[in-house]
Amino acid sequence: MNRKKQLFVGCFILVFSLLFSRILFASETIKVAAIFAKSGEAATGNTMIFDGLRFAMAEINNKGGLLGKTVELIEIDNQSTAIGSKAAAEKAVKEGVKAVLGGAGSSHAMAMARVLQAAHIPMISPSATTPELTAVGDYIFRTCFIDDFQGKIMATFAFHDQNAGTAVVLTNAGNKYSIGLAKVFIEQYRKAGGEILMEGEYLGDVTDFPALLKKVQVFAPKVVFVPGYSKDTGLIMKTARDLGIKLQYMGGDGWSEDLLYQYAGDAAEGSYTCSLWNKGSSDVLSRRFIETFEKSYYRITAYTVPLAYDAVTLLADAITRAHSDDPPKIRDALAATRGFKGITGDITFDENRNPLNKAAVILKYEKDATVYFKTFKPS
Repeated sequence: MNRKKQLFVGCFILVFSLLFSRILFASETIKVAAIFAKSGEAATGNTMIFDGLRFAMAEINNKGGLLGKTVELIEIDNQSTAIGSKAAAEKAVKEGVKAVLGGAGSSHAMAMARVLQAAHIPMISPSATTPELTAVGDYIFRTCFIDDFQGKIMATFAFHDQNAGTAVVLTNAGNKYSIGLAKVFIEQYRKAGGEILMEGEYLGDVTDFPALLKKVQVFAPKVVFVPGYSKDTGLIMKTARDLGIKLQYMGGDGWSEDLLYQYAGDAAEGSYTCSLWNKGSSDVLSRRFIETFEKSYYRITAYTVPLAYDAVTLLADAITRAHSDDPPKIRDALAATRGFKGITGDITFDENRNPLNKAAVILKYEKDATVYFKTFKPS
């Protein structure tokens, strides 16, 4: 063989080896997308979700990965919008992911779900509570309770536990989560015997909160239910305090424990919220998780961290039981989940792929923190 032929053969072998190694490497990873906000209004709260996901993925890969493969977490920014969430889901499909974790809010999760259902890629939302989400299709799952449950809980808590016979409900008219939770609360509160004095609406920062709150003040309700997120709820509380209007507030899981204080300040004191996790729980798994996470990251101040962790470990459990990273087989294994031990409680999926027996925790805002008040378990 002359020198030119040797050089040609050598180059061919080198190129072939590089291509083969890339193909082999690709086959040795399981791609999982995480779609949450890295930019926009929801980015601050979603940062903690990403940390919970990374922590769980690191644990899995440090133990050898899944099916002998490394799990690759592909983080995609949804830009805090439903349109961005849809685009992010489409990108995940093009990336060839085996499953998707996300989104956090109901409107974001709904936009993703339609894309992923059509692509037959399983999706697990850690915190989207709208009942409509899993109705999109049989590839859509969640690890949290739904608004039908927490709405009933907060109505019962307001009327029976707090002896509040009258209420005002302030709904973010541009947010699916807020609208759905308000509807359930109003229905259940009236069934319990309570009187809704006013149903007010607002649109984030553009609403004239002083005018809205002065209307609320006229009715003098025993409780004001605000099924919003931290920023809009906090602004309502702060504005009322600045106006000298004293109100008793209650809300849903959209209130983040630390973020609400950032926007409301001490105006949040004495308010009650519905949460998916009690950090003060004596549960062994929960205590161990808190200890190990806080050593590597920071003090946990929101339920989104353990919920994100549960979403990852639930997916890992399904892949292991399926003995495959084929999306349809992962879906089947997820649907068959029974008694999975999570940080936020055991998970057994019902026929709609919602977790059964997920308890709701009532937390009270007190001295710049939240403290455990009461637990409601599904009947």
